[in-house]
Formats: sequence, structure tokens, C-alpha cells
Amino acid sequence: MKYFAFFSLLVLLANSAFTQVTTAVEISSYADDNLFRSPEPQSDLLSDIGIKLNYEPQNSNINYYYNGDFFSYQNNSLRNFYTHSLGVNAFNSFGRDKKQNFYWGADLTLRLNNDEYNYYNYNQFFAYGTFRFDLDWAFLKSGYNFRYRGYSNLPELTNYRHFLFLQLNRSFATRTTIILEADLGYKSFAGQDAFFESRRGMGRRMDNTTTTSPQIPSLSQAVFLARISQSLHPKLGLFVQYRKQISLTSQTSFVNSDGYYQDEELFDDPFSYESSVYSSQLTWMMPWSMKLQLGGAFASKSYISELAYTSAEDSVAQGGPRLDDRSNLYLNLSKTVHFNKNWLEALHFNLNYSYIKNTSNSYWYDYKNTIWGGGIQWSF
Repeated sequence: MKYFAFFSLLVLLANSAFTQVTTAVEISSYADDNLFRSPEPQSDLLSDIGIKLNYEPQNSNINYYYNGDFFSYQNNSLRNFYTHSLGVNAFNSFGRDKKQNFYWGADLTLRLNNDEYNYYNYNQFFAYGTFRFDLDWAFLKSGYNFRYRGYSNLPELTNYRHFLFLQLNRSFATRTTIILEADLGYKSFAGQDAFFESRRGMGRRMDNTTTTSPQIPSLSQAVFLARISQSLHPKLGLFVQYRKQISLTSQTSFVNSDGYYQDEELFDDPFSYESSVYSSQLTWMMPWSMKLQLGGAFASKSYISELAYTSAEDSVAQGGPRLDDRSNLYLNLSKTVHFNKNWLEALHFNLNYSYIKNTSNSYWYDYKNTIWGGGIQWSF
């Protein structure tokens, strides 16, 4: 509540000082029946209180923003944490008739946990630049992004990530759009001294022992994506997509954590496996400013160097290389009510459902997860 009161005051001050400031306050709650994505489920209720501030000077293409969130666990309050993000983004038009655009941006992000789980704290810098070219018959996008993420209490996992991408977007008179994309990614780790020990045959648990961690080899990957979108009706659309991820690294000592703590990267780093993913989504723009999204995906993943533990008692990884099949289904329903008042622009309501089934030959990653949630956002 102190967090919410502080940022509510910040919102009021910002609105009174800058007429170009837009603000939003969001409160969401989620019932999660498998909080740590484990074969031994533990349920909890999560709440998220968020504040968003955006400032765009007059006659400018630059936007400055701040996002702050407080995540609260009903039954695991020691795991409560904050995130803060401060950034800028902009675009510039160029070329004949100003039809070409360059988009760029950067932000700083900080995650802060309680002392008991401060080894999940990180500081992050992210920056990107993207060119968008109008070729008349299609749109061509190309860009680069860089990210640094530093874990002060897991220094061996501090990393640098680079991505290059090229995308072609072509629309047809049949209201069909085809998107083709190719990405090239590279990730390197700091590989410094660290505090950790093996847990249940894998993963990490903090203790008071200092261990020297050998440098984790760099990881690289190529990604190829194809998507077909079809407008079925002026307010109904469908897309189907195939995504192939290929590792350019044959071997690495990197091992994912076997516990999920609201940080997908530590639990399942995208650079640690190869995959084929089939996905689809149906979007319906409903009456009364409502929107329904129904989608799902199936992914087959083969891990580069991780081994499978066949049971809780297995300590030597008898299952061979880890293989996962992951299927998920989701439904999002949202509604916006516009007021256009000086003190209230709009209210946004949303309801969400998500189901994940991860089948693995490793005991610690064979799980199911169902999440129900909803929230409300005030835009000022």
C-alpha cells in the first residue's frame, strides 16, 4: 500500500506539472494452481499494482515513460518484488514523401526482491533501432537490439544479448497478409565467481559457500518465422504461424533453473534449446468496445546440453538429453469504456485464462499450469 500511495502521489504531481503527461493505474489478480511450474503443484493468488507515466512534448516524435509494478503473493509474501522501468522511444520519417521510418528506443529496468530472494534481483539496459521501408508492394523491416542484464547475486548469469532481424510483410486484395522473418541472436555470459550449489540434481539454491563457476560458453541461434493472417470478417481475424529455432551452439554448460519465480529466462532460457512451434490466434472485435482473443500453441523443444532426471531420486540424469513438448491454450476478453473527461479518459477491463501442459522426459519439468485472472486499468 505504501508503494501504491507513493506512485499515486507521483501521478498527481506529474499531471499537475506537465499537461502532456498521460497516466494509467492498473490492478490485476491471478489465481495460479502451479505457482512454480513443478510436478509438485503449489497454488497461490498473485496481485499486481502498476503505474504507467508517459510524457510526449508538443510537436515531438519522442515519448518518455516510466512503468512501475509491485507483485504480491498471498501465500508466499517473502517472494514479493518490485520492477521499475524508465525509458524513451521515438521515430523519424525520411526519404521521398517521408514514407520510410526509423524507430529507436532504450530503457533501464530494475527488479527488486526481498532479502530472502535477492539473488533474483537484476538491473537491465535495453536498446533497439528498426528501419521500416515502404516498397509499395510490401513492407520491409530490419533492425538490431541489444540487452545487458546483470544479476548482482548470480554474477555467473550476468549476460549480454544481441539480435538482428529482417522481416517482409505483404498484404493482398483478399485481405490476406503474409509475414516472413529471419533472426540471428547471440548471448554471452560473464562467468564470474558465484554462490550456488546443485539442487535436486540440477538448478540453483543460494547458500554461504563461494564456488568458482567456469565461464559459460556463448550461445547463438537462428530463428525463422512464417505467419499467414486472414481477415474473415471486418471484425474477425485469424492467423496461423510456424516458428523454427535452430541453435548454432553445439555444446554449453548452461543449465536452466528448476524453479519458476516469475522470471521465464532463468527457468527456460530461449537460447538453451532448439524448437519447432505451431501457433494460431482468433481475434474478434465484439460489440460494445469488447475484444476476444482465443489462441494456442504447440512447441517441441530439444535442449542443447541439459540432461533428464527420471525421478526425484535420480541424481545422475538417467533420462539422457532433455526433450519437452509444450502445449498451451489461452483466452483474453477485454472491454474499454471511454469517458473523455479531464480527470478520467477511459477504463479498461480484462479477463484472462491460460492453460499450459509441459510433457518432459525430465521429472522436474513435467507439469501442468492453469491461471485465471482479471484486472482493471484507469487511464487519465
